[in-house]
Amino acid sequence: MYVMQHQFDMIEQKALLNNEKKTLVLVGRTGNGKSATGNSILGRNAFKSNKYSSSMSRICELQQSVTKDGPIIKVINTPGLFDGSDSVEKEIIKCLDLAKDGIHAVLVIFSVRTRFSEEEQATLRVLQTLFGHKIIDYMIIVFTGGDELEYNKVTLDDYLGQECPQALKVSYCIIM
Repeated sequence: MYVMQHQFDMIEQKALLNNEKKTLVLVGRTGNGKSATGNSILGRNAFKSNKYSSSMSRICELQQSVTKDGPIIKVINTPGLFDGSDSVEKEIIKCLDLAKDGIHAVLVIFSVRTRFSEEEQATLRVLQTLFGHKIIDYMIIVFTGGDELEYNKVTLDDYLGQECPQALKVSYCIIM
């Protein structure tokens, strides 16, 4: 146990010395799997997550992990974009405070388990309003619920062709 902890400490020191940090911001509707996606990226249960649609994230929260190769991965989990709260936009803007090293990617989380709502389609417009048009260059669209597609024997291409709004039809997607 000591040897593993010592190796982890050495990796953490190397990452801190090299100032290797990547900051990811998770956005999307409540229940789409932002917290679970963040936990998968970090490799641990850092964010509270449940499979029901109630929001576990009411404020922006920063968690981080050090990868085995050294870089520090910072993940900022945001509240659901359309939770009906006036403070959501303010809270998302606060995430900029947490991203002192800059934002390297914005992961927009959608679920294949639910139909796209007009609110979800507005997510891209909200992000552009809050962060400017260049935000698209830093966006990664993530679809959660890949097991649902597998169970129904539907490929991602089929899903994107049938269910996905034109704005989200992209060449590269991640299914978790």
